[in-house]
Formats: sequence, structure tokens, C-alpha cells
Amino acid sequence: MKTHKKGSIVLLILFLCGNIVNVFANGTHAAPEKESTEQIAAARPDSYAPLGVMGDHGHRAGEMMLSYRSIEMAMDGLQDGNAISIEETLENYLMVPTRMRMRTHMFGAMFAPHDRITLMAMMSYRNNFIQMKGAHLHSPGGDGPVGHHHIIGDPSGTIAGFGDITLAALIPLINAANTHLRLNAGVSIPTGSIISARGAYTSSTGVTGLHYPMQVGSGSFELRPGLTFAATHGAWSYGAQARGAIRLNKNKRDYRLAPTIGSTLWSARRVNDSLSIYLRGSFESWGNVTTFTSEKEMKSHDRYAALIGTTRSEYTSPTMDPNLQGGRRGSMSAGVNFIFPDKPGGILAGQRFTFEFQMPVYQNLDGPQMALDATTLPDWRNFMLLHYIDWTIVAGWQYPLDQNPDGAQMKLDWTIVVGSRNFLYLTDVYISEFDWIIVAGWQYAFGL
Repeated sequence: MKTHKKGSIVLLILFLCGNIVNVFANGTHAAPEKESTEQIAAARPDSYAPLGVMGDHGHRAGEMMLSYRSIEMAMDGLQDGNAISIEETLENYLMVPTRMRMRTHMFGAMFAPHDRITLMAMMSYRNNFIQMKGAHLHSPGGDGPVGHHHIIGDPSGTIAGFGDITLAALIPLINAANTHLRLNAGVSIPTGSIISARGAYTSSTGVTGLHYPMQVGSGSFELRPGLTFAATHGAWSYGAQARGAIRLNKNKRDYRLAPTIGSTLWSARRVNDSLSIYLRGSFESWGNVTTFTSEKEMKSHDRYAALIGTTRSEYTSPTMDPNLQGGRRGSMSAGVNFIFPDKPGGILAGQRFTFEFQMPVYQNLDGPQMALDATTLPDWRNFMLLHYIDWTIVAGWQYPLDQNPDGAQMKLDWTIVVGSRNFLYLTDVYISEFDWIIVAGWQYAFGL
């Protein structure tokens, strides 16, 4: 058979949405196996934990899932145990934060090489914004006139960058039909930046300093242990998770974040085959920052340290004080899980969309610190089965097809093959060679 080694172009776009066209390398086509109890349970809209719970479920061997979630956190007002006003805080600092917005784009992938283990990887892109308010000072003179001086203004700043990468293995300890207990053995790799905070502000005064809440990474290797319980009973599902983050080393800025522990409980109600609603309560606790740099060296980076009087803190802002970063917080969340119906021809069939809204009900911060106002978490998840394709578009220019078992030869100059929920029969045909190929879309996977 004649093949085209040069000039032939293949464009193969696979849009996969969770059901079954089975394409094998030898060209034969087989019907899917009967769904197991575990597969049926996984098809429930509440089969996954609420959106704020990470690493809650596993997969069968060969399965893969991609996910994207956006986390929007709003912080307004200050707390030092209880609420404290900006004016009161400015009596002790040259500038204080008045508003923070933290937006995180989180990308995740899960793959199960075996029924007894699921591997997970997560990375994020973070965009943090802070608005500050500067103090009004009365100075006795110096280089300027005696009297009122607003020396800092109201600076604001934005820090953006990729955060740390988390890798984890999810190991089932109990994997019954309606009850699951999983161990989450994870680590975090310090790929996120902890440098860009210095000089991040846009004010003309050029205030510098290490603002701990604004960092997009921890700078340390971390252990991320966790334990998750989940169960279903009729139309209800419920579960609990405990997790932690243990920083192992000081970073290149000579500090280490404190350990963090968290726990959550949830209950969900299945409304129908596509929709479930849930409530979730969570609690987290974290400590202050451990520094390995002398106070003198830390303050040498602060051009306004000499202006701070004896009644003021030795730090320009509470965001720079390592002893004011700890706290405890309890929150309540409400959300919905939605699976797009598995209808013939539906290109989104099997896709999952989740939305969660979270509000704090208890905060005790070692402040002054910015208090969390609200958090929103939309999420899109795609379920992938290797060797199974549901919706396929094949388009190409002049790509060769190998000889089939009957001896026929085929070469297509242009073709489009579309298959949705019904079987797509490519019997006795398989692609042998192509010069260029692109695989893209939701749930992309094909069995070779």
C-alpha cells in the first residue's frame, strides 16, 4: 500500500463525554461490559464529595479525570480576636490592608493505574490583590514642614503566578458498595513564587516588605496527609475528611509557614439523576510564621522603619509581621452538583458542573488580620474512560489508512466521521501512519 510520508496532515479532534464507542487498535469493535455496582454509584450526582473537599474519591484501573475549578476569596475588614477598626489599627502601623481579593485557577488530573490506587496531581495559577491605607503622621519637622504628613498614601498591589504543585496517592482502605474510606498520601513541591511580593506595590513611595498573605507559594516541601470517609444511603450521601499540611524546611526567604489542620463534614441529597444539593461545615486552624532572620535584618528592608515611634509596631504593616499570621476559622457552605444528562447526541453528556458558596461563621485571628468575607467555587469535571469514546469527530487531509484484513486499501483526502451515543463502527480499519496529529477537547482519551 502506498503511504504518504510528506505533506500529509491529519487533524484528529476527540470530544469525549462519558459513554461508549470502543475503538481498538486492531480495528475490531466490542460492546461495553455490564455496569458494576461501583460504576452505577459513580453515576450519581452526589457520588463525589462537595467541591471544597479534595482527594475524596478514587477510580477504577485505566480511568482518568480532568478538572478545573476557580476559587474566588473576598476579604474585608480587620480582626484581632474580634473585629477592629482600620483607624484603631493605624495607631500602631504605618499602613494596614483594607481589602484583599484572591483568585485561584486550579487544574487537576486523576489517573488510576490499578484498582487499589489513584494518582492525583494539582497545580494552580493565583492572582492576589491587596488595597492598603496609609497612616497620617504628625512630624516635628525633618526634611519637610512641621505638621501633618500623609507619607505613604493608599498603595495597592497585585501578585500573580503559578502556585505549588501537589502530588498524591489515594489508597482505598474500605471500598464497599455504599461505604468508602480512603487514605490520602500527598506531598507539595515548592514551585510557586515567594519573591514577587517585594516591591509589588504601585505607590510612588516604593514601600517594600514581605507580605505573607500575598505569596502564591509556600517555598517549602510539604507533607499533605488526609483521611476521607464517604457513604450513601438511599437518596442521601454523607462524609467527613481530616487533612493537614506539614512544612518540612525553611524557604529561601528564611521562613517557614506553620502546620495547617482542617476537617469537614457534609451531607448531600440527590434530587434526581442529574442534580444533588449539599451542605458542608468546615473548620481549619493554622499557626504563625517561623522566621530564621534577625529582626534587624528584616527591618532593614523597610524604608519607613525609622519613622515608627515607640507607640507603633516595629513592622510597617501587620501583613509583614510573622507573629500575626495564625488563626482559626469555621465556615458553612452550600452547593449543587449537576451531571449533564446522558442523552443521544449530547456532546456534554456525563460532564459534571459544581458550584459552592461558603461563608465563615466563626473567625479567631491572631491579628490584626484580614477577615474572610465569602468564597465562591465553581468547578468543571470530566470523567474519562480509557478505551471508551462517546463522541468523536475525525477530520483530516490525505491521511493513509493501513490495509484491512480483507486486503482493501483506503486513502482519504477529506473525511468527517461523527459518532455520538450510538456505536461508531470503524470495523477493520485502523490508522497506520500520520505526519501530524492533534488530540484536544474534553475527556480526551483513546485506547491503543
